[in-house]
Amino acid sequence: MRNRPGNDHLASESDASGQSFQVDRMPGVRVVLLGLILMLPLLAVSGRLLFIQLMNAEYFYSQFGRTTESFESIPSRDGRIVSIDGRVLAMDVERFDLQMHYRWLEEPSNPRWLKQQALMLLDPKERRDAEAVEAAQAKIVARRQQLRDELALVMRVTPDELQESCRKIQQRVETIIASVNERAEQVQTAAQPQETASESKEETSQEYLVTFWNLLKETLTRPPRRPQRDRIVVREELDYHTINTGIPREIALAISAHPERFPGINIQIATLREYPQKTIAPHEIGIRHRIDEKVLADRKLRFPEGDPLDYQDGDRIGKMGVERSYDRYLRGLRGLKRVIKNRQGEIIRTEIMREAKSGDDVVLTLNTRLQEELQNLLDQSLDGLQPSPDESPDESPDEKAKSLPEISSGGCIVVLDVRSGAIVATASAPRYDLNLLLNPSPDEWQAVLNNPKRPLFPRATQMMLPPGSTFKALTSIALLESGKIDPDELYSCRGYLDRSDQHRDYIYRHYGVGHNDISLTHALSQSCNVYFFQAARRMGPEMMYHWADQLGFGKPTGIDIPGERGGHLPNPSPANKKDKSPWYPGDTLGVAIGQSRLTVTPLQIARLMAVVANDGELVVPHLAHSIVPSSESSTTTRQMISHPRRYVSGIHPGTLERVREGLIEVVAHPRGTGYKTVRMKEMTIAGKTGTAETGGGKNDHAWFAGFVPAERPKYAFAVVIEHGGSGSQVAGPIAKKLVQSLLDIGLLTSNAVKLQAN
Repeated sequence: MRNRPGNDHLASESDASGQSFQVDRMPGVRVVLLGLILMLPLLAVSGRLLFIQLMNAEYFYSQFGRTTESFESIPSRDGRIVSIDGRVLAMDVERFDLQMHYRWLEEPSNPRWLKQQALMLLDPKERRDAEAVEAAQAKIVARRQQLRDELALVMRVTPDELQESCRKIQQRVETIIASVNERAEQVQTAAQPQETASESKEETSQEYLVTFWNLLKETLTRPPRRPQRDRIVVREELDYHTINTGIPREIALAISAHPERFPGINIQIATLREYPQKTIAPHEIGIRHRIDEKVLADRKLRFPEGDPLDYQDGDRIGKMGVERSYDRYLRGLRGLKRVIKNRQGEIIRTEIMREAKSGDDVVLTLNTRLQEELQNLLDQSLDGLQPSPDESPDESPDEKAKSLPEISSGGCIVVLDVRSGAIVATASAPRYDLNLLLNPSPDEWQAVLNNPKRPLFPRATQMMLPPGSTFKALTSIALLESGKIDPDELYSCRGYLDRSDQHRDYIYRHYGVGHNDISLTHALSQSCNVYFFQAARRMGPEMMYHWADQLGFGKPTGIDIPGERGGHLPNPSPANKKDKSPWYPGDTLGVAIGQSRLTVTPLQIARLMAVVANDGELVVPHLAHSIVPSSESSTTTRQMISHPRRYVSGIHPGTLERVREGLIEVVAHPRGTGYKTVRMKEMTIAGKTGTAETGGGKNDHAWFAGFVPAERPKYAFAVVIEHGGSGSQVAGPIAKKLVQSLLDIGLLTSNAVKLQAN
């Protein structure tokens, strides 16, 4: 075999096991494979980009039109308070506020917002056309200007006035933006040195290779830092702002009916409480205020499983008077709407989920004509009343000197139906405008609080004063029911009881004589203190306390408005020893003539007269007459409000007949304390004067309480002037004018009975 040189040994080799393998003679194949491996990720990325651009472009374009959904309450209208003669005393009125989205009022337009608005006008292909986008932006700018012109025209303002309103809002929002971003910049600047120092310390403590690896990893994974941080977008930039409040209803409806003509505009509807009659019975009507967080938290504690009245934040709740007592009827039920907004916070559409329901109306027993008459009468009497030169046996010269009107701090008149207890009028002076309490200015509110005559004080239900001689009507009932006093028995009156310097009558202080022999009827009409001193001493205090308690003294009458006080009825022998206080013989004498520690409210005295007039029925004074359902209610039947009534247990008709006889003579008899100042030809009046001593150098309280007509009683009343002086000279003439007002208005008919003295 011939040996020849060659490369066969390069073509094949054998390993130790005798096997051979082929060596790749094309080194470029490995380069190609490596390139393919590197191309695969690029192809995947390119494919994804093509998919996004061609197949899924609509999805990403739709994100520009992404919306958010929220639920908002629709304000409801609370029920009205209406008088029995049809006048509205409290009502809700709608207020329409015009709001504009910030981006629509901002000048110049926000570039990003403007571009997004333009893109929403174009289809996907046009959005990549720069000229089309620019034309759409110009269209949005022109639409903004057209919107302002149309708003100015509809609102009946000049474009400059509208522009000024928008400018003020923009200045306020820009101030907020600057403040927020400035604080954020300060926080970032303060944190930056600490971060740098930490990084520097970390670099010095790590090995070079580890540091290099961390730097490489951060470079590959961390997004590039922007040269300048984007400013923070505050909430006010994505919200609606009020540019005009209280716009007319027709304008609000015109804008709401054409949302396509008014983009970026929202009509905010609110209901406001209003009191059209202003100062008519403000203490009794009360007010409504927004429910506060404290009340809401309290109700959540009381009703952990849900508030039965469904109070929500923003609802109004009655705070005083009828507004509070009948809140469950007056309060409306809020509605619910779904609001759809775009990414910029602009309202696209709204859907009503639940209609708002109005509250029911409450009809009161008040006659507003009489109420106005009595309020004016009370004001005039307090401002200009002068004491009469006629002398009255119910007062001394010193008392007459004290009856000057300028020192009186206020007064009250209550008139109620003797059969039902319905309050026909309740006048207090001074008063206040109910609308003042809705949004008072600091100066106005402070002036009311600083008024020494306390106009906010509800005198009819909370003023507790000694009743003076008006209480002798109750003492007479106790005397007769005790069985220890014969009404026809004559008691000797020498002008004083035991000593000439105390427990005296007026005629003794003035003339040095007494009433001589006198019976119960004449003791009432002539207001003989000595008679009642002797009779009370003989009867004892327990019987007076019993009948005063039976007729409701010392406790609230139950009138349907909150905050009523019950006065103070001293108890000579309380069951609870802790409540026991010393009872002196002088207390028995003082209570018998309405003095000592006894205090009452005007409403209690008016009810006492009603009990005497209606043969012993203890009525509950009330203001609410009926409930009238709202138009949205499932029922349209008026709901009459019932109030409890009961006859006083153990009282005899003959007892009340004798008391009425004495009260009639107070006005009808020539020696009666009300003969000269109360008697009138058109109507027979029964009543009792009272001059309640106060002590402390202050003037006495003037009272007159009674009922009319005397023969067939219809109305009972009480008149009291704080620190007014003599009951016969100050309160008596007011009572006479009160009865004249009842005649003039038509609530009473003149009987034209000629009064004759007994």
